[in-house]
Amino acid sequence: MIASFAATMIVGALRLAPAEAPPLQRPGTSAVEAQPESDPAPVDTEAEPEPRPTDVEAEPEPAPTDVEAAPTETATETSTDTETETGPELHVAAERSGPPFYTEADLAELRTRHEVDPASPPAREAVRWRCLIADPSCRHSFEIQAMGGYALRARQGDVSRGTVDRWSSARAQYDFWLSLPALVETEGKSRYTRMSLGPKGGVIFSDGGDLWGNLGIAARYWLGRGRWAPSIEITSALAFKLGTRVGNDVQAEKFRMQRGPVGFQADVGFGLGGFGAIVLGGQYDSPLAREEVPEEYRVVSSGMFFVGFRGNILWGGPAAAAVAAHASTRGVQRP
Repeated sequence: MIASFAATMIVGALRLAPAEAPPLQRPGTSAVEAQPESDPAPVDTEAEPEPRPTDVEAEPEPAPTDVEAAPTETATETSTDTETETGPELHVAAERSGPPFYTEADLAELRTRHEVDPASPPAREAVRWRCLIADPSCRHSFEIQAMGGYALRARQGDVSRGTVDRWSSARAQYDFWLSLPALVETEGKSRYTRMSLGPKGGVIFSDGGDLWGNLGIAARYWLGRGRWAPSIEITSALAFKLGTRVGNDVQAEKFRMQRGPVGFQADVGFGLGGFGAIVLGGQYDSPLAREEVPEEYRVVSSGMFFVGFRGNILWGGPAAAAVAAHASTRGVQRP
């Protein structure tokens, strides 16, 4: 039974097999070349060649519409993709000839997105006096300060008795300040000085023709950004005596240079803009107690507490106060 089934399968396979194997084709040969040489295809020598088709002019392609050419012609256009129910939707901004490429509506939307105040900041006021009067808008300023005030003075008396001489007098001070930015804030395109720091130096006049020099630093911290913004002023300096007005029974009273050791002076002021400030401060003069120094040239410990008004001389008020204080020192009698 198995033998008869195998014979049937073989007979069926022989019937389905092709009568002749297909010709072997190699690369670079056509179907005609692959045919066997024994049966070449007949060639009709009498048939005329078919005429070649005439050249037909190609129709010009239609020009692209304006909507399709818009994205390629303008390089400054902006587009945003938004998802809709039907699919992404492309929005093309209107063409602009030049910057700025954002309208006021775009800027308002940007401020709302980042929670920025939509109102534009007010324009900054122009700096006056070429920064000769301090202003938060100034980065560097060179000021001439004058102060006139009242001073409560004290001086060491007789050492054996431990006495101290106390009296009141006026105090006039003239300083030169160079303010440099130490802390700067930026708002948009504007820069403001929050704190300034720089060197200062000047002279101090008091009763009896006493003259001191001082050299130190001055700092100012602004509490606002306007021209009349309040400020806090702090100064500290080394003070050294330069001379005094002395006289005796033999010699007439006149101003003489007098060497003195280095002391210290400091003050703090509460000002309004760079125009003026109420100042509270103190000064200490160290003694010159060398044994070889004659008694008439000896300097003892002394000092003062003072309160006054200081400001820029370009305004006029501080200069008038300093000149009045300077003139009143001639009439003070010290012990």
